Amino acid sequence: MSPEPRRLPDGFAAYKWTATAEDVARQRGLDPACVIRFDANVPPLPGVPRIPIGESFARLNEYPPGGYRELHAAAAGYVGVSPEQIVLGAGSDSLIHLVARTYLGAGRRAAVIDMPTYSLYAIASQIEGGEVARCSLEDVPEASVIWICNPHNPVGDVYSCEQIVALAKRRPEALIVIDEAYVEYGAETMVPFLEDAPNCVILRTLSKAFGFAALRVGYAVCSAEVAPELRKRSEPAPISAPSARIAAAALRDPQLDVAETVRERERVREALLAADYDCPPSGGNFLFLRVDNADSLADELESKGLVLRRYPSGLRFTVRLPAENDRLLEALGVVAEPSTRRSGLVVRITAETAVRVSLALDGEGRARIDTGIGFLDHLLTLFAFHGRIDLELLAGGDLEVDEHHTVEDVLATLGEALAQALGTRAGLSRYGSATVPMDEARATAAIDLGSRPHAEVSLAFTSDRVGTLATSLLAHALERFAMQGRFTIHVEASGSDDHHVAEAAFKALGRALADACASSGTQAIPSTKGEA
Repeated sequence: MSPEPRRLPDGFAAYKWTATAEDVARQRGLDPACVIRFDANVPPLPGVPRIPIGESFARLNEYPPGGYRELHAAAAGYVGVSPEQIVLGAGSDSLIHLVARTYLGAGRRAAVIDMPTYSLYAIASQIEGGEVARCSLEDVPEASVIWICNPHNPVGDVYSCEQIVALAKRRPEALIVIDEAYVEYGAETMVPFLEDAPNCVILRTLSKAFGFAALRVGYAVCSAEVAPELRKRSEPAPISAPSARIAAAALRDPQLDVAETVRERERVREALLAADYDCPPSGGNFLFLRVDNADSLADELESKGLVLRRYPSGLRFTVRLPAENDRLLEALGVVAEPSTRRSGLVVRITAETAVRVSLALDGEGRARIDTGIGFLDHLLTLFAFHGRIDLELLAGGDLEVDEHHTVEDVLATLGEALAQALGTRAGLSRYGSATVPMDEARATAAIDLGSRPHAEVSLAFTSDRVGTLATSLLAHALERFAMQGRFTIHVEASGSDDHHVAEAAFKALGRALADACASSGTQAIPSTKGEA
């Protein structure tokens, strides 16, 4: 017989994860590669660690450094406070529980502003025995903790700091918790107002604008009175050492593409408004669509592989790459003005494979690749990094037969997505070339983006395989890449280590492509013949 757990209040509902892409695909009769998640409010591609990944995992046998001084200092420097005002947590979630553990209990009340909002505010409050009241910012009852998501999730409303300071002064007995998970996308932070409102706590995360949701790193910015009380009740080491090192480096040198996301958010919203949809302004990396038929519309979109977050009054969707957003708009019957950011989305399904490629040129070289062939994933990651392409590529194929179909279709789909992103190809430098040495191996690549499909590929391998990839497939796959992309490539590579030969070839091709994609400063396609 097990002990009796502490009783939860009537009507308590635990946090419920949304269905995975695999679950959605299975329910809708789709391949997982065809499912695009618009429901998670995270960037479409991961952040790029600013330190070597290997260094972060060099001491897995040791506990994190006591006190996390490096991360405290980096977070404090990022928001402009002293390190003593920072309290760390495993994402904002653990800090929400920490606040509830510190300031709530039986007989105490928590007020949640503008529900429905992030469900964990109420969940954490109820677990600690607190009563939960829902209210607006103008009508907040007496409470021990007041939860505010700013910008608001899911609608995107932004509350002014003056409004929040006024509330803090009106309710001095309460701890005002402002969850600024999305603040980088369009809201003024409350951090500079802490001196006027010391009963406020600001929650921050690296899950959203920084693109590091998997690291689980968050921090609270508090007054000198509140921070010690939270630390007394915190776990001694809430964040893993690798996560702490990567997060500290990111905070010291933030490289965010917030401006691009905001421009894309407004492009999408303007298109929806023009089509008579009710889409309120948003300060986050998402938009809210007010519709009466939320469930039926969500089902219809899911049947097409487009997953949105459901609420009683509408649907919330994350702003992703332009080509992906255009796919969603098309499903809603909306035509948008073309984005100035060059992007492509291609879903290719054959009897043997299913491949989805989402990419944006002029990126940071961020990549999420999953083809089921480890070495191919490695080569495409290098190609994206050196080509400065933001790339998500997912594939499923008949690998139980062999890898031939998957390799060929992946490169063909990648070429097609690049052709889509290049558009008319006006204004391109058009030509690019690169030579890449890698130890004993050496590769050269040249590319002409002038819509003349041709490939000359010579890869001098000495063995049949690298890992699970047959080396003989690469030359033919690169030819398909050029044919589907409608450009000319010349790639040569040789050396005594086949791993190095392939790596050098894909690095060189990526670098040549980056040069060719650069702007020429005119809207013409460079040609002495007046044609491509």
